[in-house]
Amino acid sequence: MTGTEEFLFLSAELTGFGVGQLSATGLADTYRSLVLERAGPPRLDRLRAAVAAGAGRPPAFPDESVRELARAVVHLWYLGTWPGLPPAGAEGAADGTADGSPAVPTDEQVDRPADGPFVVSSRAYAEGLVWRTFGARAPGTVPQEHGSWSLPPSVEEPAGGPPGPRRGAATAPAGQR
Repeated sequence: MTGTEEFLFLSAELTGFGVGQLSATGLADTYRSLVLERAGPPRLDRLRAAVAAGAGRPPAFPDESVRELARAVVHLWYLGTWPGLPPAGAEGAADGTADGSPAVPTDEQVDRPADGPFVVSSRAYAEGLVWRTFGARAPGTVPQEHGSWSLPPSVEEPAGGPPGPRRGAATAPAGQR
């Protein structure tokens, strides 16, 4: 995976939010670095290829480790937390590929131990897409008056577009899929 822009297009396909909405969080570089560190470039490249091959349809993941990475990336954007990944080939991870052939060992099997869940940062928590899906702010991140919990959430138009996922799939310019 070459850069942040490509990671944003991949994330837009996975989350249902637009590239502008994801970029407006200011966390794309942080999330890209974290995913590369925790999952490794080969696994992220396999995820990108699987999503690109889907051409707007749900991707067919080549193995369970790529499916788990897709789930982790969505979890990261929505909640601002890294859920952790088992290393490819570990107990609980896929033993082979989607067609039943044995998985080829990759560098993440050797170099990367299983990691546990953690909150990326307080900003990541506050910018989680989960809050935008229902027009609220993350609890504890903005000052509120007494009893504000009893009022319905106000829907404000964020800088990157309307709150919540967009209806169509993200479309990367030709050559970036």
